[in-house]
Amino acid sequence: MAALHKAAGPTCTDIRMGDYYDSSYEVQCPVCKGTKYRNPQMKLMVNVCGHPQCDACVRMNFIKESAQCYECNIVLKRAKFRVQMFEDPLVEKEIDIRRKVMRIYNKSEEDFETADEWNLYLEEIEEIVFNITNDINRLEMEKKIENYERMNKDEIRRNYTKKSKELEEIDKQIDADMMREMERKKWQEEENERSKISRERNKTSLLQDLMASDGDASLIVQSHAERLKIEQQKEEQVKKEKEILRRQQIMSQEFSSGVKIGFAGISAPIKVQKEQQYEYEPPNLPPSLPAPTWDELESGGYLNHVRRASPSAVAGGYTEHYACLRALQDFMSSHMLIPRSKEQEV
Repeated sequence: MAALHKAAGPTCTDIRMGDYYDSSYEVQCPVCKGTKYRNPQMKLMVNVCGHPQCDACVRMNFIKESAQCYECNIVLKRAKFRVQMFEDPLVEKEIDIRRKVMRIYNKSEEDFETADEWNLYLEEIEEIVFNITNDINRLEMEKKIENYERMNKDEIRRNYTKKSKELEEIDKQIDADMMREMERKKWQEEENERSKISRERNKTSLLQDLMASDGDASLIVQSHAERLKIEQQKEEQVKKEKEILRRQQIMSQEFSSGVKIGFAGISAPIKVQKEQQYEYEPPNLPPSLPAPTWDELESGGYLNHVRRASPSAVAGGYTEHYACLRALQDFMSSHMLIPRSKEQEV
């Protein structure tokens, strides 16, 4: 009976107390009280406030793209929701806050003269993250971040650019490592395939020798094993030489920074292109800017960024052409092109 019970599949008792117990079944949505056990596809979502709710509640409560949080009444946007990765929603909230703070407090240890100054800087960051996460003097901490960002705007932008370049170099190095790993795996697969074919060939050769010869089978097997050992040593030597050659080719195709050069380690010559120097020609401008006509407003694209007239305004005889033409005429009247005399040009 026990075997039949196990074969029939897990029951509620098995899930709670038996070998099939899974802690994820205890996950519950605070809004609809749905559980992972009733809906295995349920996912908890979190926003900037850190209070979780399931994806079904998010779709139902945020039809208008924004609504208040059920716990703290903060206005949340539907686009800001993300899947909860950690069991504790407070950790999700802290990670989001830390990411935002580190975008502004983005100095590195090289920017400080002493280790004490660097440690004080890190303690300040941790204090801000802890207070905002636990809603301790939140407004004061946010104001402190705004003041710091306003006073160090140029330095923040410079550090962000420097870190972006460093991350770009890291990504290039990771891509290069992935390419080398793929080449190594491909080479290893080819070597394994060749070894497999060689073993099959040796096995077939041994069977043919045993069937064709009338001598002692043990001597035939011994001589075949000795010949196979010599062939394997030669294959290992050839394999090592190929591996050394492959590594040399990889090293010759890159600088020490990881930037690839040329093809197969040979850098191509750079062709110097001679370009014609630019010669300035003064534009021939009319004495005044040409104003478009009523019919040219639509075809010329002047109405693309003008708010369309409402049906009630159109019924009263007003269209968007009036507003656009009035704005263009005002602009033309204040930007008359007065040609300079020859004496002024000299």
